[in-house]
Amino acid sequence: MDTSFNRRKALLGATALSAGSLFGRPAWAQQKVLRIVVGFPAGGTADRLARVLAPLLATPGQTVIVENKPGASGQIAADATRQAPPDGNTLLLTPSSVLSMVPLLYKKPMYDSRQDFAPVGCVCDHSFGFAVPGNSPFQTLADFAAWAKKNPSEATYATPGPGSGPHFLGTLWSREIGVPLAHVPYKGVAPGLQDLMGGQIASTFNPLPTMLEFHRAGRIRILGVTNPNRVASIPAVPTFTESGFSAVELVEWYGLFTSSKVSEVTLALLQSQLSQALSRPEIVPAARSLEVEPKPVDAAGLKRLLEIDIKHWSEVVKATGIQLES
Repeated sequence: MDTSFNRRKALLGATALSAGSLFGRPAWAQQKVLRIVVGFPAGGTADRLARVLAPLLATPGQTVIVENKPGASGQIAADATRQAPPDGNTLLLTPSSVLSMVPLLYKKPMYDSRQDFAPVGCVCDHSFGFAVPGNSPFQTLADFAAWAKKNPSEATYATPGPGSGPHFLGTLWSREIGVPLAHVPYKGVAPGLQDLMGGQIASTFNPLPTMLEFHRAGRIRILGVTNPNRVASIPAVPTFTESGFSAVELVEWYGLFTSSKVSEVTLALLQSQLSQALSRPEIVPAARSLEVEPKPVDAAGLKRLLEIDIKHWSEVVKATGIQLES
């Protein structure tokens, strides 16, 4: 065996590792592509947020790409992250409902949120809105509720999919006003909004950032927001609570996770990388352009947020009795 050749290989490997550590990540990580997996179609809040975050996460010599894996209420993307090689090169960017609510709804969920994922950090939060077509006669939430009571067979609401935050908001409001609103799930936000604007659907619950452009253009009319307080960008729109519907309140966070099988060293590097990205000055205007609020919470804080949400949604799911097959 050529021992001098082996020595040279070892020295070259050590030099590469040392050079990689100068940038805060080992050389093996710099030589590979970092994937941000998103469980929803292109154009939605999750996708747009991932594409803002990707270049901020990139380090010298490293490429960060976004992969859309929509379906099963975000479960497909989460499951892909769970099954990815535990090398720290696959990250899941997800709204809280995918890990806190969705597993509670399915008889056979694809993953265990506590066991299969390691938190990297929280990125931001956003709220939801309830909208009707722009030419609708309804000017307030009370107007719609009164009409729905008289026309329950026509009182439909679109959402980005079953088991989503909007699905449950519709369920909660339906219970509060005593009308069995008909849930019409779509594969993502865009097709539901198109049918709303075309008059095929009476209303919709959706992430607020996805609807503001159409609201401002008069193509839809947002009647209420699920924030505890009014949203600065549309101050004329009241909250559900101040409109008399206190059961309908939800602000959802977006977090970054990876496989729980990733080593502690690699996880710590990812957490540091995200922290640096969220501390950059351009993150605030970038987030505001998407109508989301930056929420830089570390891994431990994100773990606590997930536990709080799981407890909350466990009680809601039990109260509503909703369960999905697949």
